Amino acid sequence: LRSLLNTLDRKVPFFHWGDIDPGGLRIFRFLEQSLPRRPLPHLMSRSLVETHGRTASPDAALGAVANTDSALAPLAMWLARGSGVK
Repeated sequence: LRSLLNTLDRKVPFFHWGDIDPGGLRIFRFLEQSLPRRPLPHLMSRSLVETHGRTASPDAALGAVANTDSALAPLAMWLARGSGVK
């Protein structure tokens, strides 16, 4: 990915579509920190989870992502500390 992103024109958007669970958010954050360009989340939103997700328990470990400049920080905050988490 690093080589590809360094080759592509910066005008070409770079999207990531991953699971909307703790592991998926950690993977997204890893990509944000590791690559020369940050990915844009694709179909990774709270509204999508609220519509299609299953009831779950908050995962406080996602506070590590929630307290960053991640594009998914608001979603991580909800999954870490919110009510009605799915």
